[in-house]
Parts: sequence; C-alpha cells; structure tokens
Amino acid sequence: MKETERLLIRPFRISDAEDAFEWRSDPEVNRFMPYPCDDNIVELRRRIEEWRADNDKYAIVLRETDKVIGDISLEWSEKDKAYEIGYNINRSYWRKGYATEAVRGLLDWAYNELGARDFTAFYAKDNGASGRVLEKCGFVPEHTGQYSRENGKVVFEAVFTELHID
Repeated sequence: MKETERLLIRPFRISDAEDAFEWRSDPEVNRFMPYPCDDNIVELRRRIEEWRADNDKYAIVLRETDKVIGDISLEWSEKDKAYEIGYNINRSYWRKGYATEAVRGLLDWAYNELGARDFTAFYAKDNGASGRVLEKCGFVPEHTGQYSRENGKVVFEAVFTELHID
C-alpha cells in the first residue's frame, strides 16, 4: 500500500496476529487507548478479520525484517467531515521515529491516492509523545474534552487535533 524509508504500511494478514498481540496485550501501550487490551490471540485474529473487511486499519511493518511493529488506521468521520487517523506502536519500538514516519506515510498516501485534504486525530492529554508525533506531522490542537467509549464511560481527557492540506 505505502512504503516509507523504513516501513511498509499494508493491510493486516492473519499471520500478523502473533506480532500484533505483543502490543495489543501490553497494558502500557494500551493505557491511552479507548478500548481494553486484547487478552487472547484467538480474539485478535477475529479482530484482524474485521479490520481486513472494513479496510480501515493497517499493519506497520519494518521493511528490513518484515516484523509488524504497530497499527495505523484511517477512517472517514462523518461528524468531522475528515479522515480520522489513529496509531499504536509496540513499546519495544518507541522513541525511534516510527510513529511519525507511519503517520506521514499514511497522510501522503491518503492525499495522493484518495484526494483526502482534511484529517483529524486525538490523543490522551497525558500522552505527550503522541502529541509530539501529531505536531511533527502538522496537526494543530483544536480543543480538549473527555473521550468516552460507546457505553459512555469516560476513558481519558483528550486533545483533539486537525490538519488541512491544500
């Protein structure tokens, strides 16, 4: 789908489940996520099937080793009239620039292949690293608010950001 200097962004494969379980089951990675950790690989394989069917979440793969180190999503938000981006990176690969590289790659692909111009993303207010990723990619904070799940349970205080590309 999209290659960057060090990464390949592509649809998930069922065979990616073992790599994905490394971060999807890690409470430290998931403490700022709006969903609970995956607790078994069978459920994760089912989730990967959903991602493949919905075509909105992609694997972040190290080109050099073919290791899946994260996921990145691009989903149309009717409410915001923009594409919403989200991402997770395996903790073993934090602070190496992979999240920034993946977001830039996905933005480039969405702009050139889909004609997308408007993007939105949010991050937990306490997750400064994610805020820096979005800032480096051109996103600007628009407002703060509480992020809650569909059941209404507040998960965290969030910063909502936007990016418009002319």
